[in-house]
Amino acid sequence: MHRIPCVRQSLLLAIIPVMAGCHSFGPDGLRATHPLYNEAIVGSMNEQFVQNIVRLHYRDTIFFLDVASVTASLKLDMSAGLDQSEVGFGPAGGTDLMKYSLGTAYTTAPTLSYAPLQGEGFVKSILSSIPLEALFTLTGSGWRSHRLFGLCVERINGLENAPIASGPTPNFPPDQDRQFNRLLQLFEQVVNDELIVPRFDPATKEPQLQIKSSPEHREAIWEIKQLLGLDQKLDVYRVSSDFLQLRPDTVSIRTRPLMSIFFYLSQHVDSPKTHKEKGLVTVTRNRDGSEFDWGTTAGGRIFHIRQSEGRPDGAFVAIPYRDHWFYLADNDLESKSTFMLLTQLFRLQAGAAKTTGPALTIPVR
Repeated sequence: MHRIPCVRQSLLLAIIPVMAGCHSFGPDGLRATHPLYNEAIVGSMNEQFVQNIVRLHYRDTIFFLDVASVTASLKLDMSAGLDQSEVGFGPAGGTDLMKYSLGTAYTTAPTLSYAPLQGEGFVKSILSSIPLEALFTLTGSGWRSHRLFGLCVERINGLENAPIASGPTPNFPPDQDRQFNRLLQLFEQVVNDELIVPRFDPATKEPQLQIKSSPEHREAIWEIKQLLGLDQKLDVYRVSSDFLQLRPDTVSIRTRPLMSIFFYLSQHVDSPKTHKEKGLVTVTRNRDGSEFDWGTTAGGRIFHIRQSEGRPDGAFVAIPYRDHWFYLADNDLESKSTFMLLTQLFRLQAGAAKTTGPALTIPVR
């Protein structure tokens, strides 16, 4: 008479902890899955950037695919059973034995949606020069001038930063850019004292560049103005993108489009010797026939993609391509910093562009 109530009590005692755990099932599921999805998305986007840079090195077509959304449904399944069996102890009879079983399990069903970045809006965004306002904003956000100007600026007054590197790899090296590199070096000498400050005219809202002097950096400031052909007596200069007529009161800056920045970075990608021999890549050569070192340019100094036959150890990002591996070394902090800047520029310049075409939705099992 009391056997069934006892079984009910046992089942109830077994189920209560499971039901209590359901209250934390949602938060626990979020803590368990959110970091993993975050890491997977960041890793795949990094690989896509490196892959497209390597593609440009080989003059292959590039393509960008963005992760539009990630949804994951969590499902909790519970099962319970009750079995009765008889255990005998001799000819006098046996005793009924009640057995219960209880099981719980949860599954996750993620769905990923990919959106191709293409169409007129996206193409215009990557072919348009980085706005000077964006350049000033990034300067004020903590990015060092040698990295920001070395990557984004193609020409400032009469100083060139390898403009022929803004497209497919050229046969001949860029003209001497020692003066541009010297300018970046001088910028770094005075950056901690905030002597070069981008600003906007309070009345006209036009961009300006204030170049102040100090007893400690008087010679460096004089040389900066001398390289740029500026009037030594002025402290505030207009900023424009007009190169038709250089003026001593104006700093003319031509920035690179985002696509040209990708091309510029693709120049300093190591190529296997066999690929060079087969003509799969363009080898830039000096006038004497020797191979030009793109690592001497302003962009090459801050970014380098290496290659190996097997999967490399100690890689920050590594992708297989054309039977070789191309990667950013994890201890190459210069390249990693430039890569971080590239991702910010991409989001700033192309992130607002509307995508066209259907999104690709894939359920993950």
